[in-house]
Amino acid sequence: MAPGRVPVVRRGRAIAVAGFAAANLPAAPKAELQFAPNFPGGPYYALGCSASHRNNDDPIVYPGQPGKSHNHTYIGNRSVDASTTPVSLVGGRSSCESEFDSSAYWMPTLFAGREEVLPLTAVVYYVNRSAERISAPPKGLVMLAGNALATSRQPKGIVSWSCGEVGGRPRHATIPACREDSMLQLQATFPNCWDGRRLDSPDHRQHVKYASRGVCPQSHPVAMPTIVVIVLYPPVPRGSQVASGKFAAHADFMNGWDQTELEHLVRERSLRR
Repeated sequence: MAPGRVPVVRRGRAIAVAGFAAANLPAAPKAELQFAPNFPGGPYYALGCSASHRNNDDPIVYPGQPGKSHNHTYIGNRSVDASTTPVSLVGGRSSCESEFDSSAYWMPTLFAGREEVLPLTAVVYYVNRSAERISAPPKGLVMLAGNALATSRQPKGIVSWSCGEVGGRPRHATIPACREDSMLQLQATFPNCWDGRRLDSPDHRQHVKYASRGVCPQSHPVAMPTIVVIVLYPPVPRGSQVASGKFAAHADFMNGWDQTELEHLVRERSLRR
């Protein structure tokens, strides 16, 4: 075996890593309100999730065009395809531990050579990182984190890779060479400021922005919880890459929450500081 290579065991079309113990996998948190003094930086609501399915669809970027996209892996709603809309998500079956969140979260599929690597688990955080009063993400909102067309390093505060469990450091702009007994982690952070008018925009970016030092720009005055998606994979061989390319890690979000419950979560259960 070549130096640095990790032995893989193929299970159908997915891969698992030989010698990687299930005990290495942290328990996914149940959906609950918590306070974190360090990561992820404030009061948060955490959803433990598993991978749902894969396809070559992207209902935000290529709506109604099945097979148009590179391959994506979904967590959350189990029925997402090219025809999915926020309305069609609500009330659907989910791979996340919440009876109220049928949202769709997806990212480019990770490949080791030609074999896809399925996530071990995922955690979705709704975090208060704002210095302003926050509102729930509006019904029907869609948004992106990261650039699927990137050909150079992206800001690590938006998308990054690391080794180890949730909160692993240091972060990298590309997939690092982790130890053979260490999980690979993808972290994607979504914009947390909304313009208050549009649920989408032509480039799927202009209707939302990132806050600066906890303050939203005047053009996007509605502060929202910061959605952070963390995906944990088994150890992978060197040279593994996501379907969108070396630098092009990203994630997508389509709001499928029971909106009354989401607003209750933010307002009554107080994600506010």
